[in-house]
Amino acid sequence: MQTFSDIIGQNSIIDHLSGALRTGNISHAYILCGDAGSGRRTIARAFAAAMQCADLAWEDEGMLPRPCGHCLSCLQAQTDNQPDIITVTHEKPGSISVSEIRRMRADVQIKPYANPYKVYIIPDAEKMTVQAQNALLKTLEEPPAYAVILLIAAETESFLPTILSRCVLLRMRAVGEEEIAKFLLDRADRPGDSGGQAGEDSGESAAPMTDEEARVIARFAGGNPGRALQLSRDEDFLVLRDKTLDLLQHLRDTDAGAIAAFAAEMDAGRQEELMNLILMWYRDVLLYRESASAKNLIFGEDLQYIIEAAGTLSYEALGQIMDIVAEASRRLHSNVAADAVLETMLLRIRGAYR
Repeated sequence: MQTFSDIIGQNSIIDHLSGALRTGNISHAYILCGDAGSGRRTIARAFAAAMQCADLAWEDEGMLPRPCGHCLSCLQAQTDNQPDIITVTHEKPGSISVSEIRRMRADVQIKPYANPYKVYIIPDAEKMTVQAQNALLKTLEEPPAYAVILLIAAETESFLPTILSRCVLLRMRAVGEEEIAKFLLDRADRPGDSGGQAGEDSGESAAPMTDEEARVIARFAGGNPGRALQLSRDEDFLVLRDKTLDLLQHLRDTDAGAIAAFAAEMDAGRQEELMNLILMWYRDVLLYRESASAKNLIFGEDLQYIIEAAGTLSYEALGQIMDIVAEASRRLHSNVAADAVLETMLLRIRGAYR
C-alpha cells in the first residue's frame, strides 16, 4: 500500500494533506496537477487510504500520517478492493464523457459501505468534456459530507473556472537531481519494491545500480521520479549509455569506420538522449579542467578518462565541442540523414583533440 513516505520532493503538498487529516478539515475536491510519473496518483491513493484507515498512525513526531496496514480498510486498499475508494474509468482514451460523470454522481448519493468517506479518484481529469465538467459541478456545489473527489490532471487549462474555484489545486513540483538519484538507489536496494512514486508505470522492481548510473538517470529525468524509474528499467537506454561512454572515453583514438558504425546503429528515437549524454560528458571534462576535483561530476566513476580528456582539451576546444553538438542537434531537426549528421559530429569532436 502506498503511503506519504513513498513520495519525494512534494513536501508542500504532503504538509497540506497531512494538516487536513490531522484537523479533519478535508476539502470535498482536490486537483493534483503534474506530469505522469510525478507522483500524482501515489499521493491520491495514499491520501485516500489514510482517510479511511481505522487506526491512522503518525511518523516523524506526528507530522506524517501513515495508514496502519492491518485494519479492514487498509487490507482492502492494498489489493485495490476498498469499496469506498473508487477510481473513475473512461472508455474513450481521449475524453471523459458526461454519461461517465453522471454514473459517478449517482454513486455519490449512496452512502459509504463501512468507512467515514467515499473517495473518488479521477485520472486524466483534464479530458472531461465541458458537459462532463458541468455535470461534476452539480456535485461540487452540493457535495454530501462524506464525498471527496481527487482529480488527477496533467494541466488545468481545460478546466472550467467554476470547477477550479471549487477545488483545492495542488501542483506537483520538479524534484531535484540529488533527491531523485537517492530515490533510485533506495528503490534498487528494496527487493520486490513496487515502484513507489512511479505508481503510474509498470510497477516492476528497479535493478541495482551504481551511484553514477543513478546520477545520469536523474539528470535525464527532468525532475520526474517516475520518468527516472522508467529509464532505470529501460534496457535500450542503459545500452545506449554504456556504448556512448565507451566511445567518448576512447574517441581520440577511434577510427572513422568505428565512428560511422556507431552513427549507423543509432536509433532515431534515441538521438536526443545521445546528444545529452555527450554534453554531460564534456560538461564533466570542463568542470574537472576548471577545478581539478571530482566533486559534482556526473561520471565520477570514469575519472581516469575525464582527467585524460581534461589534460588534452583546451577551453577553446571544449567550447568548439559544445558548438559542434548544438549545430548537430539543429540539423537533426531538419530533413538531413541522421547517421550522416552524427558521424560528422563525432568526427569533428575527435578533431578537437588534435
